[in-house]
Amino acid sequence: MSWGALWRQLGQQVLADQAVRLTFVVGLLLYAVLYPLPYMNQVATEQAVVLVDLDNSSSSRQLVRALQASPGVQLVAQLGSEASALAQVKAGAAQGLVLVPAGFARDLRQGGSATVVVAADAHYFLAYGVVAEAVSKASRVLSGEVQLARQRMAGQASAVGGVQLNVAPSSNLKMGYLDYMLPGLFVLILHQLLLLCVGLTTVRLRQQPALVAQGGGRLGTVLAALWLPPFVLAGALYLGPLLRWYQVDLLATTASVWGLLIPFWLATFSLAIVLGCLFQRRESLAQMVLLSAMPLMFSAGFIWPSSGLAWPWLLLWGLVPSQPMMQGMILLNQLGAPESALVWHHLTLWGQAVAWGLLAWLLLRRAKQA
Repeated sequence: MSWGALWRQLGQQVLADQAVRLTFVVGLLLYAVLYPLPYMNQVATEQAVVLVDLDNSSSSRQLVRALQASPGVQLVAQLGSEASALAQVKAGAAQGLVLVPAGFARDLRQGGSATVVVAADAHYFLAYGVVAEAVSKASRVLSGEVQLARQRMAGQASAVGGVQLNVAPSSNLKMGYLDYMLPGLFVLILHQLLLLCVGLTTVRLRQQPALVAQGGGRLGTVLAALWLPPFVLAGALYLGPLLRWYQVDLLATTASVWGLLIPFWLATFSLAIVLGCLFQRRESLAQMVLLSAMPLMFSAGFIWPSSGLAWPWLLLWGLVPSQPMMQGMILLNQLGAPESALVWHHLTLWGQAVAWGLLAWLLLRRAKQA
């Protein structure tokens, strides 16, 4: 069979394969919207909080004013008892409550430690942390003013504010989820879709012994020519304009990103051929690829530190192309790392491309002989 005839026959089969066609088209379009959607509100603000002020003093009202000025919480009600406030939280009308106990101002005047009770819905750790942080900041504001007043009354020079802490993040300047999650998540989406499309196509081809025998070693080349160009375009869209559309900071240059993408595509394509040769049923391959998404995501080293992972999960870094690609993409885009920091990522990806490529060639050759 000539190259042209093989190209036409494989191309017609790929276009006629509804499962593969839907995986590519619907997967790319759906995941581009579905996965970023929960993270559109990047920072939790304006968490509803109810207040119980049992002290009703000028100091407690000063604390309330500082709390109202915090962008993290919004005081939606002021109730007279702790029980009614807890009922509001349990009913979902508020995410937390702040209780100023009786004797709050007295403890401050006596130089002791005044107590503020905070209770928040811990089902959502982000909301819980925002409420606790807002109350802590408001308490520090009041503590600073009380300390300054005591120094003035004692005739001492003001020592408050001698050291000011200016916290500035080195990456993820918005302190949001999209900048943190999306680059690595998009890499994993592209990785899984390519495994599915090429793997399902390979399983279908192996069910046609005559075509495998006639195509021989050219099957891998024709499959690469059919599948790599659309995924290269998808990668250029996902890791460029689409990230900008979601307002994710891009610190990497185009050349540095493509330096990782080229071996990543080759390694992932070769791995897909290997999986297609190992699985007898398309459904089994699809289930394996889909079920592996979450383990790959959590073992990539940016959601959970790599140092805290067991060694079997760390082995995935050297076997699965998505792992060094996700880490490299985050180093380039989010941390602005130089090329010298990605030497192992390049070596690993090119090593995977060569190793999986040789194994794919051997399996296709064995399929031809069989």
